[in-house]
Amino acid sequence: MEPRTATEADRSNQDFERVADDILTNIAWRFPVCTASDEFHFFPQIPPGSANWSRWDDFSAESIHTFASHCQNWLRSLDGLEPTLPSRDSRIDLHLMRRMLNTLHEQLTLVNAHRKQPTFYLSIMGIGLAEAIDKGAEPFRQRLKGVPAFLEGAQINLAGVPALFNRLGRAMAQSLTAWLRGLPLEDEITRSARMALGRFDTHLQSIPMEESFRLPVEIYERIAASHIGCRVPTAELEEELTREMESVTRLLHRHAAEIEPSADWRAVVAGLKRPRPHSRPRGPFRRAIDALSAHCTDEGLMPAGLTRECPVRVETIPPYMAPIRSTAAFSAAPGHPARGGTFYVLEDAVPADYRLLTAHETYPGHHLLDTCRWNHKRLVRRHLEFPLFYEGWASFSEELMFATGFFSGPSDSLLMAKRRFWRALRGRVDLNIHLHRQSLEDATGLLSAQGMAPQRARAAVARYALKPGYQLSYAIGRRRFRRLFGRCQGPRKVSQFARLVLAQGEIEFDQLETFLMQGGEH
Repeated sequence: MEPRTATEADRSNQDFERVADDILTNIAWRFPVCTASDEFHFFPQIPPGSANWSRWDDFSAESIHTFASHCQNWLRSLDGLEPTLPSRDSRIDLHLMRRMLNTLHEQLTLVNAHRKQPTFYLSIMGIGLAEAIDKGAEPFRQRLKGVPAFLEGAQINLAGVPALFNRLGRAMAQSLTAWLRGLPLEDEITRSARMALGRFDTHLQSIPMEESFRLPVEIYERIAASHIGCRVPTAELEEELTREMESVTRLLHRHAAEIEPSADWRAVVAGLKRPRPHSRPRGPFRRAIDALSAHCTDEGLMPAGLTRECPVRVETIPPYMAPIRSTAAFSAAPGHPARGGTFYVLEDAVPADYRLLTAHETYPGHHLLDTCRWNHKRLVRRHLEFPLFYEGWASFSEELMFATGFFSGPSDSLLMAKRRFWRALRGRVDLNIHLHRQSLEDATGLLSAQGMAPQRARAAVARYALKPGYQLSYAIGRRRFRRLFGRCQGPRKVSQFARLVLAQGEIEFDQLETFLMQGGEH
């Protein structure tokens, strides 16, 4: 039943926001590091309040059981509130909360990374310590004091660790130890944490290992459809990726021929001009960020002054994250209003497509999307992001820079096609691995045959194993945005389309399409 008066409508909205705030507060209390980072995509992002820096995330069996029970109660509360909410916006927010809770519940009870992946705990440890060290000496000391108990809990929780995950965990433990040892601090300060990492590494050497890392197919299909957000069966995803591969292969041949007729596109890409080696390899990325932000401001994709209010820092990838990181990443600490973010790059790598990579990670990609989300007036939409939207927007946003003239010419077009090719191929590999169709060795061989260096291919495939379904979000998400752009742009300018999309938060694509088709009004 709809509320009959404005007072009833206000009361319904207040009841929902009170429940939503209670849910977010409880999740943040139980998982303080996971929620304070954007590394763990199935958790909501929640700024730490009065942080108790001695606390670490609790993944004990008792904690997970209690949390699962809370999830069921919260979902029932949301179901009871839905008929009373007065507006579409409020119902969208409730739907997003319900989706987040269902995803988190299933991740912790069906997917069970906390039972299988040592790197899950070590990522939490590295991110938690990095967060604390930025806050000062005392928060860092408090976080360090909790490391031994946190890793002891991890040892209890990990059961039947697959050999691949075990190997990655040991490599990451050693990287974390080296990072701690290299900090400009007295040895005594980090000794207990380093000793705990040593015990953790010894434990990984001694525990029984499983050969298979794969989830049951039905769980992977659930992840792809609901957690990632594809909303269609895996057979349809496979068909869509096949169409993407076919169309982008034609583009690769065409753009390569414009540069060097009769040459293989891979050889043409390899011969494209790269920035000269530089004593400060982050310099080219910094210049690209500045050029992109100025262009996006001039084109009206974002307001003037945003780069000053929410700056982008460029840093090298932390060494402790190297075993599970790709060549670049973006991270923004949660907080309202937005405070900026960090673009992480490899120390010595400036690829030919570095400007497209920068557009993906900063403007108008991840950084602009995160900034708009954290500045959103609606509470719920600040805290929630979803892989298909997040990676899909960043991938599609590169193409907006062609539509507005920042990128042009056959070299840029060839590099754009190359990036689309690899995203579609990675999506296919993700499907093949987790649908039990392809071994890791065969997947590595497939990537190598297309031009990826063997060592890098092995590392990439290992990352795909750790995060089932995530590689689908780039190509499939980009196609969802491309389709929306074609259907809904109409007489709108590119900038107007982008602003309307970014102003909604990371809602479902069908909800976003309805909003755009109705002229951008709820």
